[in-house]
Amino acid sequence: MRLLTRRQAFGVAAVIALVVAGLVYLVLSQQAKPIGPTEPLRTTVVVAARDIPAFKTIKAEMLTTKEIDSSAAPTGVLTTLEQAIGKLSQSQIAEGQPLTQADVGGRTAAQGLTFVIPQGLRAVTVALDAISGVGGFVYPGDRVDVLSTFQQGEITLTKTILQNVEVLAMNELTTRPTTGRSETTDQGQQASDEEEAPAAEQVKSATLAVAPDQAQALILCAFKGAVHLVLRPLEDESIVALAGQSDWALMGLEVPGEKAPEEGQADMTEQQIAAMGWPGGWAAPPAAPAPAPAPAPAPEPEPTVEVIRGTEREVVTPQ
Repeated sequence: MRLLTRRQAFGVAAVIALVVAGLVYLVLSQQAKPIGPTEPLRTTVVVAARDIPAFKTIKAEMLTTKEIDSSAAPTGVLTTLEQAIGKLSQSQIAEGQPLTQADVGGRTAAQGLTFVIPQGLRAVTVALDAISGVGGFVYPGDRVDVLSTFQQGEITLTKTILQNVEVLAMNELTTRPTTGRSETTDQGQQASDEEEAPAAEQVKSATLAVAPDQAQALILCAFKGAVHLVLRPLEDESIVALAGQSDWALMGLEVPGEKAPEEGQADMTEQQIAAMGWPGGWAAPPAAPAPAPAPAPAPEPEPTVEVIRGTEREVVTPQ
């Protein structure tokens, strides 16, 4: 067997290296070549069907859907109509603009108190103090009864005028404050929520959600006399029929003007009393005094006859 010389061995190695390099290049070029054209990924997004003003309730007819390139979809884009319907637009949304989570939100007092007033009700503010405001223990979201005390003639009356009314705000506070949970100290003693809670703010006013007719009664009572809130237990929505409490009845005395009806005079019902402007639970106002009898007519003059005798005249009354 003939051995290769040194020069021949280097030549063979070079040839083999070239062949291997060519094969590697061929394989890599085949892998880099695309197999075929690829389509971009598409996604369905929610877009505005028309211009939507800021702070408006979003309805189904304001929206539509559209397919766009996934790479062009904004961050937090909405993909179903249910994610937007019934929400509040947080800013103006132009027609064709994709909606994102930042464009919609719930109804909160952060945008203004008008966004949290229940439909059909009105927000009315009354002045309070620490006593009439239940010592500062009433917070937004609580439900209260409203009592009014006022003077009518010789009678002072306290009457429950509203029941189960929602509190929208106390002073400028529109959300219920959060308090820290009970924690255990290193010594094993439990820190109470009352110790961690901030000091109560001085009560100056309360804003209540009432019906339009209730708003009139509430403002009238605030004008005529004092208004007090009575805090209700959680989830207690019971309505209790109550008569007004007068100072005379409280002391066991006969209320002025509370007299038995005369013979032939019908008793006044509660509805008749209310129609006259008297609060429920009061006695009817005393009846007006009977008019004085008319004077008897003067008697008619008797007939007379005048007799003339020459220059004399005489008036004679016939018998």
